[in-house]
Amino acid sequence: MNSNNPYRYKWWALIGLGLLSFTAFLDLTIVTTALPFIQKALSASIIQLQWILTIFGMILSMFMIAVGRFADIFGRRKVFYIGFIFFGIAAIGAGLSPTIQWLIFFRAVQGGAAAIIFTVGVALLPQAFPAAEQTKAIGIFSAFNGVGLAAGPFLGGLLITYLDWRWVFWINIPIIIVGILCAGFSLQPSPKPKEKISIDWLGFALLAIGLGCLVYGIIHGEQVAWLATGTWLNLLIGIVALIILFFVEKRMLNPLLDLKIFSNRHAALAMLICIAAGLITSVLLFFNPLYLHIIRGQSALAVGIILLIVPLVQVVISIFLDKLIKRFGVFNLIIFGLFTGFVTAICQSLFAIDSMYIFILFALILMGYTWGIANAGSISAIIQLVESDKVGGAIGTIFTFWNVSGAVFLALSTVIFHFKEVTSMSDLLAAHNINLTMSQHQTVLTVLNNPEQAQSLLYQLDVQAGQVYSFFEKSFLYGFHGMAEFVAVIMFFLLIIGFLLRK
Repeated sequence: MNSNNPYRYKWWALIGLGLLSFTAFLDLTIVTTALPFIQKALSASIIQLQWILTIFGMILSMFMIAVGRFADIFGRRKVFYIGFIFFGIAAIGAGLSPTIQWLIFFRAVQGGAAAIIFTVGVALLPQAFPAAEQTKAIGIFSAFNGVGLAAGPFLGGLLITYLDWRWVFWINIPIIIVGILCAGFSLQPSPKPKEKISIDWLGFALLAIGLGCLVYGIIHGEQVAWLATGTWLNLLIGIVALIILFFVEKRMLNPLLDLKIFSNRHAALAMLICIAAGLITSVLLFFNPLYLHIIRGQSALAVGIILLIVPLVQVVISIFLDKLIKRFGVFNLIIFGLFTGFVTAICQSLFAIDSMYIFILFALILMGYTWGIANAGSISAIIQLVESDKVGGAIGTIFTFWNVSGAVFLALSTVIFHFKEVTSMSDLLAAHNINLTMSQHQTVLTVLNNPEQAQSLLYQLDVQAGQVYSFFEKSFLYGFHGMAEFVAVIMFFLLIIGFLLRK
Protein backbone atom coordinates (compact mmCIF):
# COMPACT_ATOMS: atom_id res chain seq x y z
CA MET A 1 0.00 0.00 0.00
CA ASN A 2 1.34 3.45 -0.92
CA SER A 3 2.19 5.33 2.29
CA ASN A 4 1.65 8.64 0.48
CA ASN A 5 -1.93 7.76 -0.40
CA PRO A 6 -4.12 10.15 1.66
CA TYR A 7 -7.05 7.71 1.42
CA ARG A 8 -5.27 4.55 2.60
CA TYR A 9 -7.19 4.52 5.91
CA LYS A 10 -10.52 5.58 4.44
CA TRP A 11 -12.50 2.55 5.67
CA TRP A 12 -11.12 2.93 9.19
CA ALA A 13 -12.19 6.57 9.08
CA LEU A 14 -15.68 5.59 7.91
CA ILE A 15 -16.06 2.95 10.65
CA GLY A 16 -14.85 5.43 13.28
CA LEU A 17 -17.12 8.25 12.11
CA GLY A 18 -20.03 5.85 11.68
CA LEU A 19 -19.72 4.46 15.21
CA LEU A 20 -19.36 7.92 16.74
CA SER A 21 -22.37 9.22 14.85
CA PHE A 22 -24.25 6.01 15.75
CA THR A 23 -24.06 6.93 19.46
CA ALA A 24 -25.69 10.33 18.90
CA PHE A 25 -28.53 8.90 16.79
CA LEU A 26 -28.95 6.04 19.27
CA ASP A 27 -29.42 8.66 21.97
CA LEU A 28 -32.38 10.15 20.10
CA THR A 29 -34.50 7.02 20.60
CA ILE A 30 -32.98 4.96 23.42
CA VAL A 31 -33.74 7.54 26.12
CA THR A 32 -37.49 7.44 25.41
CA THR A 33 -37.56 3.81 26.54
CA ALA A 34 -36.16 4.76 29.95
CA LEU A 35 -38.55 7.63 30.75
CA PRO A 36 -40.99 5.68 32.98
CA PHE A 37 -38.08 4.28 35.00
CA ILE A 38 -36.41 7.68 35.28
CA GLN A 39 -39.70 9.15 36.49
CA LYS A 40 -39.94 6.56 39.26
CA ALA A 41 -36.26 6.67 40.30
CA LEU A 42 -35.92 10.47 40.36
CA SER A 43 -39.53 11.35 41.32
CA ALA A 44 -39.93 13.44 38.16
CA SER A 45 -43.07 15.18 36.94
CA ILE A 46 -44.43 14.73 33.40
CA ILE A 47 -43.17 18.22 32.45
CA GLN A 48 -39.69 17.37 33.73
CA LEU A 49 -39.71 14.15 31.73
CA GLN A 50 -40.63 16.12 28.60
CA TRP A 51 -37.68 18.42 29.23
CA ILE A 52 -35.29 15.45 29.14
CA LEU A 53 -36.20 15.18 25.45
CA THR A 54 -36.99 18.79 24.54
CA ILE A 55 -33.84 20.36 26.03
CA PHE A 56 -31.77 18.06 23.80
CA GLY A 57 -33.61 19.16 20.65
CA MET A 58 -33.68 22.81 21.68
CA ILE A 59 -29.90 23.10 22.26
CA LEU A 60 -29.27 21.01 19.14
CA SER A 61 -31.29 23.43 17.01
CA MET A 62 -29.60 26.49 18.53
CA PHE A 63 -26.03 25.51 17.72
CA MET A 64 -25.92 23.35 14.56
CA ILE A 65 -25.23 26.25 12.19
CA ALA A 66 -22.70 27.85 14.52
CA VAL A 67 -20.65 24.71 15.22
CA GLY A 68 -20.63 23.82 11.53
CA ARG A 69 -19.17 27.21 10.69
CA PHE A 70 -16.72 27.12 13.61
CA ALA A 71 -15.51 23.73 12.39
CA ASP A 72 -14.90 25.20 8.91
CA ILE A 73 -12.76 27.91 10.53
CA PHE A 74 -10.88 26.08 13.31
CA GLY A 75 -10.65 22.60 11.80
CA ARG A 76 -13.35 19.94 11.66
CA ARG A 77 -11.31 17.13 13.19
CA LYS A 78 -10.43 19.21 16.23
CA VAL A 79 -13.98 20.45 16.79
CA PHE A 80 -15.36 16.93 16.25
CA TYR A 81 -13.16 15.47 18.99
CA ILE A 82 -14.11 18.30 21.34
CA GLY A 83 -17.75 17.44 20.70
CA PHE A 84 -17.22 13.82 21.67
CA ILE A 85 -15.31 14.70 24.81
CA PHE A 86 -18.33 16.71 25.97
CA PHE A 87 -20.78 14.07 24.74
CA GLY A 88 -18.96 11.35 26.67
CA ILE A 89 -18.70 13.43 29.86
CA ALA A 90 -22.40 14.30 29.59
CA ALA A 91 -23.32 10.62 29.08
CA ILE A 92 -21.44 9.65 32.24
CA GLY A 93 -22.98 12.57 34.13
CA ALA A 94 -26.51 11.75 32.95
CA GLY A 95 -26.15 8.18 34.16
CA LEU A 96 -24.86 9.36 37.55
CA SER A 97 -27.51 12.08 37.98
CA PRO A 98 -28.91 12.07 41.54
CA THR A 99 -31.81 14.40 40.63
CA ILE A 100 -33.94 15.15 37.60
CA GLN A 101 -32.47 18.67 37.43
CA TRP A 102 -28.95 17.28 36.97
CA LEU A 103 -30.18 14.87 34.32
CA ILE A 104 -31.81 17.70 32.35
CA PHE A 105 -28.56 19.71 32.61
CA PHE A 106 -26.47 16.86 31.22
CA ARG A 107 -29.02 16.30 28.44
CA ALA A 108 -28.55 19.95 27.49
CA VAL A 109 -24.79 19.38 27.29
CA GLN A 110 -25.43 16.30 25.16
CA GLY A 111 -27.61 18.40 22.84
CA GLY A 112 -24.77 20.88 22.30
CA ALA A 113 -22.29 18.06 21.69
CA ALA A 114 -24.73 16.33 19.33
CA ALA A 115 -24.92 19.54 17.27
CA ILE A 116 -21.20 19.07 16.62
CA ILE A 117 -21.53 15.36 15.92
CA PHE A 118 -24.46 15.63 13.49
CA THR A 119 -22.94 18.53 11.58
CA VAL A 120 -19.19 17.96 11.59
CA GLY A 121 -19.08 14.17 11.37
CA VAL A 122 -20.52 14.01 7.87
CA ALA A 123 -18.46 17.05 6.79
CA LEU A 124 -15.31 15.02 7.56
CA LEU A 125 -16.18 12.28 5.07
CA PRO A 126 -15.01 14.07 1.89
CA GLN A 127 -11.55 14.36 3.43
CA ALA A 128 -11.33 10.58 3.89
CA PHE A 129 -12.58 9.46 0.45
CA PRO A 130 -11.79 10.37 -3.16
CA ALA A 131 -14.56 12.17 -5.01
CA ALA A 132 -15.65 9.03 -6.91
CA GLU A 133 -16.37 7.17 -3.64
CA GLN A 134 -17.86 9.95 -1.53
CA THR A 135 -21.49 9.14 -2.33
CA LYS A 136 -20.98 5.50 -1.32
CA ALA A 137 -19.31 6.65 1.92
CA ILE A 138 -22.19 9.03 2.69
CA GLY A 139 -24.67 6.21 2.13
CA ILE A 140 -22.88 3.82 4.49
CA PHE A 141 -22.44 6.60 7.07
CA SER A 142 -26.17 7.36 6.91
CA ALA A 143 -26.89 3.64 7.34
CA PHE A 144 -25.01 3.75 10.67
CA ASN A 145 -27.30 6.58 11.70
CA GLY A 146 -30.43 4.67 10.69
CA VAL A 147 -29.31 1.58 12.59
CA GLY A 148 -28.76 3.78 15.66
CA LEU A 149 -32.31 5.10 15.44
CA ALA A 150 -33.76 1.64 14.88
CA ALA A 151 -31.75 -0.05 17.62
CA GLY A 152 -32.58 2.52 20.32
CA PRO A 153 -35.90 1.16 21.64
CA PHE A 154 -34.80 -2.50 21.48
CA LEU A 155 -31.38 -1.91 23.05
CA GLY A 156 -32.92 0.37 25.66
CA GLY A 157 -35.37 -2.37 26.62
CA LEU A 158 -32.56 -4.90 27.03
CA LEU A 159 -30.41 -2.58 29.14
CA ILE A 160 -33.28 -1.61 31.43
CA THR A 161 -34.45 -5.22 31.80
CA TYR A 162 -31.07 -6.73 32.65
CA LEU A 163 -29.10 -3.78 34.06
CA ASP A 164 -30.53 -0.35 34.92
CA TRP A 165 -31.95 2.75 33.22
CA ARG A 166 -28.64 4.55 33.76
CA TRP A 167 -27.04 2.24 31.19
CA VAL A 168 -29.01 3.84 28.37
CA PHE A 169 -26.49 6.68 28.80
CA TRP A 170 -23.41 4.66 29.76
CA ILE A 171 -23.72 2.36 26.73
CA ASN A 172 -22.34 5.27 24.68
CA ILE A 173 -18.92 5.17 26.36
CA PRO A 174 -17.48 1.88 24.96
CA ILE A 175 -18.81 2.75 21.49
CA ILE A 176 -17.20 6.20 21.67
CA ILE A 177 -13.86 4.66 22.70
CA VAL A 178 -13.86 2.24 19.78
CA GLY A 179 -14.93 4.98 17.38
CA ILE A 180 -12.19 7.34 18.48
CA LEU A 181 -9.57 4.57 18.21
CA CYS A 182 -10.65 3.95 14.60
CA ALA A 183 -10.92 7.62 13.63
CA GLY A 184 -7.92 8.90 15.56
CA PHE A 185 -5.23 7.69 13.13
CA SER A 186 -7.31 7.70 9.95
CA LEU A 187 -8.95 11.12 9.71
CA GLN A 188 -7.26 13.77 7.61
CA PRO A 189 -7.16 17.46 8.66
CA SER A 190 -9.84 19.55 7.00
CA PRO A 191 -8.85 22.07 4.31
CA LYS A 192 -7.96 25.47 5.68
CA PRO A 193 -10.10 28.45 4.65
CA LYS A 194 -8.79 30.20 1.54
CA GLU A 195 -8.54 33.43 3.49
CA LYS A 196 -8.43 34.43 7.14
CA ILE A 197 -11.98 34.52 8.49
CA SER A 198 -13.11 36.42 11.54
CA ILE A 199 -15.83 34.94 13.73
CA ASP A 200 -19.25 36.49 13.28
CA TRP A 201 -20.04 36.91 16.99
CA LEU A 202 -23.03 39.18 16.35
CA GLY A 203 -24.53 36.60 14.01
CA PHE A 204 -23.85 33.87 16.56
CA ALA A 205 -25.63 35.82 19.34
CA LEU A 206 -28.63 36.65 17.14
CA LEU A 207 -28.88 33.06 15.91
CA ALA A 208 -28.70 31.57 19.40
CA ILE A 209 -31.25 34.04 20.78
CA GLY A 210 -33.54 33.69 17.77
CA LEU A 211 -33.62 29.91 17.55
CA GLY A 212 -33.48 29.45 21.32
CA CYS A 213 -36.43 31.75 22.01
CA LEU A 214 -38.42 30.44 19.05
CA VAL A 215 -38.06 26.76 20.04
CA TYR A 216 -38.59 27.53 23.74
CA GLY A 217 -41.71 29.54 22.92
CA ILE A 218 -43.14 26.60 20.97
CA ILE A 219 -42.35 24.18 23.82
CA HIS A 220 -43.82 26.57 26.40
CA GLY A 221 -46.97 26.99 24.32
CA GLU A 222 -47.48 23.21 24.10
CA GLN A 223 -46.80 22.62 27.80
CA VAL A 224 -48.45 25.67 29.38
CA ALA A 225 -50.67 27.79 27.11
CA TRP A 226 -50.34 29.50 23.73
CA LEU A 227 -51.64 32.79 25.11
CA ALA A 228 -49.36 32.74 28.16
CA THR A 229 -46.97 35.70 28.42
CA GLY A 230 -43.92 33.43 28.42
CA THR A 231 -45.06 31.85 25.16
CA TRP A 232 -45.78 34.86 22.98
CA LEU A 233 -42.90 36.90 24.44
CA ASN A 234 -40.34 34.21 23.57
CA LEU A 235 -41.87 33.71 20.13
CA LEU A 236 -41.78 37.46 19.50
CA ILE A 237 -38.14 37.80 20.62
CA GLY A 238 -37.16 34.78 18.53
CA ILE A 239 -38.84 36.02 15.36
CA VAL A 240 -37.46 39.56 15.74
CA ALA A 241 -33.93 38.25 16.39
CA LEU A 242 -34.06 36.03 13.28
CA ILE A 243 -35.35 38.90 11.12
CA ILE A 244 -32.50 41.14 12.35
CA LEU A 245 -30.07 38.25 11.72
CA PHE A 246 -31.24 37.99 8.10
CA PHE A 247 -30.48 41.65 7.37
CA VAL A 248 -27.23 41.72 9.38
CA GLU A 249 -25.83 38.62 7.65
CA LYS A 250 -26.51 40.09 4.20
CA ARG A 251 -23.95 42.82 4.99
CA MET A 252 -21.29 40.60 6.60
CA LEU A 253 -18.20 39.69 4.62
CA ASN A 254 -17.99 36.26 6.27
CA PRO A 255 -21.46 35.61 7.68
CA LEU A 256 -22.21 32.81 10.11
CA LEU A 257 -25.46 32.10 8.24
CA ASP A 258 -24.43 32.18 4.58
CA LEU A 259 -27.77 32.10 2.77
CA LYS A 260 -26.07 32.83 -0.56
CA ILE A 261 -25.38 29.11 -0.72
CA PHE A 262 -29.09 28.53 -1.27
CA SER A 263 -29.28 30.86 -4.25
CA ASN A 264 -28.26 27.69 -6.09
CA ARG A 265 -31.49 25.87 -6.94
CA HIS A 266 -30.13 22.45 -6.13
CA ALA A 267 -28.85 23.54 -2.72
CA ALA A 268 -32.31 25.01 -2.10
CA LEU A 269 -33.77 21.61 -3.02
CA ALA A 270 -31.58 19.97 -0.37
CA MET A 271 -32.93 22.44 2.18
CA LEU A 272 -36.49 21.78 0.98
CA ILE A 273 -36.28 18.00 1.49
CA CYS A 274 -34.89 18.58 5.00
CA ILE A 275 -37.89 20.79 5.83
CA ALA A 276 -40.17 18.04 4.48
CA ALA A 277 -38.38 15.39 6.54
CA GLY A 278 -38.63 17.55 9.64
CA LEU A 279 -42.36 17.83 9.02
CA ILE A 280 -43.20 14.17 8.47
CA THR A 281 -40.78 12.62 10.98
CA SER A 282 -41.66 15.01 13.80
CA VAL A 283 -45.42 15.10 13.20
CA LEU A 284 -46.40 11.72 11.77
CA LEU A 285 -44.02 9.71 13.96
CA PHE A 286 -45.48 11.51 16.98
CA PHE A 287 -49.09 10.59 16.14
CA ASN A 288 -48.53 7.15 14.55
CA PRO A 289 -47.78 5.33 17.83
CA LEU A 290 -50.96 6.82 19.35
CA TYR A 291 -53.04 5.63 16.39
CA LEU A 292 -51.57 2.12 16.52
CA HIS A 293 -51.95 1.81 20.29
CA ILE A 294 -55.28 3.57 20.91
CA ILE A 295 -57.26 2.87 17.74
CA ARG A 296 -55.72 -0.45 16.66
CA GLY A 297 -55.10 -1.79 20.19
CA GLN A 298 -51.47 -2.78 19.56
CA SER A 299 -49.07 -3.39 22.45
CA ALA A 300 -46.01 -1.21 22.92
CA LEU A 301 -43.83 -3.99 21.50
CA ALA A 302 -46.03 -4.39 18.43
CA VAL A 303 -46.07 -0.63 17.85
CA GLY A 304 -42.27 -0.58 18.00
CA ILE A 305 -41.99 -3.45 15.52
CA ILE A 306 -44.44 -1.85 13.06
CA LEU A 307 -42.73 1.54 13.19
CA LEU A 308 -39.31 -0.11 12.81
CA ILE A 309 -40.04 -0.22 9.07
CA VAL A 310 -39.36 3.53 8.83
CA PRO A 311 -35.69 3.57 9.93
CA LEU A 312 -35.08 0.23 8.18
CA VAL A 313 -36.17 1.74 4.84
CA GLN A 314 -33.89 4.68 5.61
CA VAL A 315 -31.00 2.25 6.11
CA VAL A 316 -31.74 0.47 2.82
CA ILE A 317 -31.90 3.80 0.93
CA SER A 318 -28.58 4.81 2.48
CA ILE A 319 -26.85 1.55 1.54
CA PHE A 320 -27.97 1.81 -2.10
CA LEU A 321 -27.60 5.60 -2.33
CA ASP A 322 -24.58 5.49 -4.63
CA LYS A 323 -26.34 3.25 -7.18
CA LEU A 324 -29.57 5.25 -6.94
CA ILE A 325 -27.77 8.54 -7.59
CA LYS A 326 -25.88 7.11 -10.56
CA ARG A 327 -29.15 5.77 -12.00
CA PHE A 328 -31.53 8.65 -11.33
CA GLY A 329 -29.50 11.66 -10.12
CA VAL A 330 -29.65 13.06 -6.60
CA PHE A 331 -32.04 15.90 -7.44
CA ASN A 332 -34.58 13.61 -9.08
CA LEU A 333 -34.41 11.44 -5.97
CA ILE A 334 -35.10 14.52 -3.83
CA ILE A 335 -38.14 15.45 -5.93
CA PHE A 336 -39.43 11.91 -5.58
CA GLY A 337 -38.80 12.16 -1.82
CA LEU A 338 -41.06 15.22 -1.69
CA PHE A 339 -43.68 13.27 -3.64
CA THR A 340 -43.53 10.23 -1.31
CA GLY A 341 -43.84 12.58 1.67
CA PHE A 342 -47.02 14.01 0.15
CA VAL A 343 -48.43 10.55 -0.61
CA THR A 344 -47.71 9.19 2.89
CA ALA A 345 -49.62 12.14 4.38
CA ILE A 346 -52.58 11.45 2.05
CA CYS A 347 -52.51 7.78 3.02
CA GLN A 348 -52.49 8.61 6.72
CA SER A 349 -55.45 10.94 6.28
CA LEU A 350 -57.33 7.76 5.22
CA PHE A 351 -56.29 5.61 8.21
CA ALA A 352 -59.40 4.10 9.84
CA ILE A 353 -60.29 1.75 12.69
CA ASP A 354 -60.11 -1.23 10.31
CA SER A 355 -57.46 -0.14 7.78
CA MET A 356 -55.46 -3.03 6.34
CA TYR A 357 -51.99 -3.29 7.83
CA ILE A 358 -50.47 -3.60 4.36
CA PHE A 359 -51.84 -0.12 3.65
CA ILE A 360 -50.35 1.22 6.91
CA LEU A 361 -46.97 -0.37 6.12
CA PHE A 362 -47.08 1.13 2.61
CA ALA A 363 -47.49 4.61 4.10
CA LEU A 364 -44.63 4.00 6.56
CA ILE A 365 -42.34 2.73 3.76
CA LEU A 366 -42.94 5.96 1.83
CA MET A 367 -42.11 7.92 4.96
CA GLY A 368 -38.88 5.95 5.32
CA TYR A 369 -37.89 6.82 1.75
CA THR A 370 -38.41 10.54 2.34
CA TRP A 371 -36.40 10.34 5.55
CA GLY A 372 -33.59 8.38 3.89
CA ILE A 373 -33.24 10.74 0.94
CA ALA A 374 -33.42 13.79 3.20
CA ASN A 375 -30.66 12.40 5.39
CA ALA A 376 -28.23 11.02 2.82
CA GLY A 377 -29.34 12.73 -0.39
CA SER A 378 -29.24 16.26 1.00
CA ILE A 379 -25.72 15.69 2.31
CA SER A 380 -24.59 14.37 -1.07
CA ALA A 381 -26.14 17.40 -2.80
CA ILE A 382 -24.44 19.88 -0.46
CA ILE A 383 -21.02 18.22 -0.82
CA GLN A 384 -21.38 18.33 -4.61
CA LEU A 385 -22.36 22.01 -4.69
CA VAL A 386 -20.64 23.83 -1.82
CA GLU A 387 -16.97 24.81 -1.56
CA SER A 388 -15.05 22.42 0.70
CA ASP A 389 -14.23 25.09 3.30
CA LYS A 390 -17.95 25.92 3.74
CA VAL A 391 -19.43 22.41 3.88
CA GLY A 392 -19.76 22.32 7.68
CA GLY A 393 -21.78 25.53 7.85
CA ALA A 394 -24.01 24.47 4.95
CA ILE A 395 -24.79 21.06 6.47
CA GLY A 396 -25.47 22.70 9.83
CA THR A 397 -27.90 25.08 8.12
CA ILE A 398 -29.98 22.44 6.31
CA PHE A 399 -30.20 20.24 9.40
CA THR A 400 -31.23 23.24 11.49
CA PHE A 401 -34.11 23.78 9.06
CA TRP A 402 -34.97 20.09 9.62
CA ASN A 403 -35.11 20.45 13.42
CA VAL A 404 -36.81 23.85 13.59
CA SER A 405 -39.41 23.00 10.94
CA GLY A 406 -40.16 19.82 12.87
CA ALA A 407 -40.73 21.76 16.10
CA VAL A 408 -42.90 24.40 14.41
CA PHE A 409 -45.04 21.96 12.43
CA LEU A 410 -45.48 19.62 15.40
CA ALA A 411 -46.80 22.53 17.46
CA LEU A 412 -49.22 23.57 14.70
CA SER A 413 -50.33 19.99 14.06
CA THR A 414 -50.99 19.44 17.77
CA VAL A 415 -53.20 22.53 17.86
CA ILE A 416 -55.15 21.33 14.81
CA PHE A 417 -55.46 17.81 16.22
CA HIS A 418 -56.80 18.96 19.60
CA PHE A 419 -59.19 21.50 18.06
CA LYS A 420 -60.77 18.92 15.75
CA GLU A 421 -60.78 16.24 18.45
CA VAL A 422 -62.51 18.47 21.04
CA THR A 423 -65.00 19.81 18.47
CA SER A 424 -65.93 16.30 17.34
CA MET A 425 -66.34 15.02 20.91
CA SER A 426 -68.60 17.94 21.85
CA ASP A 427 -70.76 17.42 18.75
CA LEU A 428 -71.13 13.68 19.40
CA LEU A 429 -72.06 14.15 23.07
CA ALA A 430 -74.63 16.81 22.14
CA ALA A 431 -76.10 14.76 19.29
CA HIS A 432 -76.73 11.81 21.64
CA ASN A 433 -78.04 14.00 24.51
CA ILE A 434 -75.34 12.90 26.94
CA ASN A 435 -75.01 15.54 29.66
CA LEU A 436 -71.86 15.54 31.77
CA THR A 437 -71.21 17.05 35.17
CA MET A 438 -68.30 19.46 35.57
CA SER A 439 -66.18 16.64 36.99
CA GLN A 440 -67.04 14.29 34.12
CA HIS A 441 -66.45 17.03 31.59
CA GLN A 442 -62.99 17.62 33.10
CA THR A 443 -62.25 13.89 32.82
CA VAL A 444 -63.15 13.96 29.13
CA LEU A 445 -60.89 17.00 28.58
CA THR A 446 -58.05 15.18 30.37
CA VAL A 447 -58.53 12.22 28.05
CA LEU A 448 -58.53 14.41 24.94
CA ASN A 449 -55.23 15.97 26.05
CA ASN A 450 -53.75 12.60 27.09
CA PRO A 451 -55.24 10.02 24.67
CA GLU A 452 -53.13 7.15 25.99
CA GLN A 453 -55.14 7.30 29.27
CA ALA A 454 -58.52 7.09 27.51
CA GLN A 455 -59.59 3.57 28.38
CA SER A 456 -58.72 3.72 32.08
CA LEU A 457 -60.27 7.17 32.64
CA LEU A 458 -63.42 7.00 30.54
CA TYR A 459 -64.58 3.74 32.09
CA GLN A 460 -64.57 5.50 35.47
CA LEU A 461 -67.41 7.78 34.33
CA ASP A 462 -70.87 7.16 35.73
CA VAL A 463 -72.45 7.57 32.29
CA GLN A 464 -72.53 5.25 29.27
CA ALA A 465 -68.78 4.62 29.34
CA GLY A 466 -68.70 2.28 26.36
CA GLN A 467 -70.55 4.75 24.17
CA VAL A 468 -68.42 7.67 25.34
CA TYR A 469 -65.27 5.65 24.59
CA SER A 470 -66.52 4.95 21.05
CA PHE A 471 -67.09 8.71 20.68
CA PHE A 472 -63.51 9.26 21.84
CA GLU A 473 -62.18 6.87 19.19
CA LYS A 474 -64.15 8.69 16.49
CA SER A 475 -62.96 12.06 17.80
CA PHE A 476 -59.36 10.89 17.92
CA LEU A 477 -59.55 9.75 14.30
CA TYR A 478 -61.17 13.05 13.32
CA GLY A 479 -58.27 14.93 14.90
CA PHE A 480 -55.75 12.50 13.39
CA HIS A 481 -57.21 13.02 9.92
CA GLY A 482 -57.11 16.79 10.38
CA MET A 483 -53.46 16.58 11.35
CA ALA A 484 -52.61 14.36 8.36
CA GLU A 485 -54.51 16.65 5.96
CA PHE A 486 -52.53 19.62 7.29
CA VAL A 487 -49.28 17.71 6.65
CA ALA A 488 -50.49 16.81 3.16
CA VAL A 489 -51.23 20.46 2.32
CA ILE A 490 -47.76 21.57 3.46
CA MET A 491 -46.13 18.70 1.56
CA PHE A 492 -48.09 19.64 -1.58
CA PHE A 493 -46.71 23.18 -1.48
CA LEU A 494 -43.18 21.90 -0.83
CA LEU A 495 -43.56 19.53 -3.81
CA ILE A 496 -44.68 22.39 -6.08
CA ILE A 497 -41.73 24.53 -4.94
CA GLY A 498 -39.45 21.54 -5.59
CA PHE A 499 -40.70 21.18 -9.16
CA LEU A 500 -40.16 24.92 -9.75
CA LEU A 501 -36.60 24.69 -8.40
CA ARG A 502 -35.87 21.61 -10.48
CA LYS A 503 -36.62 23.38 -13.79
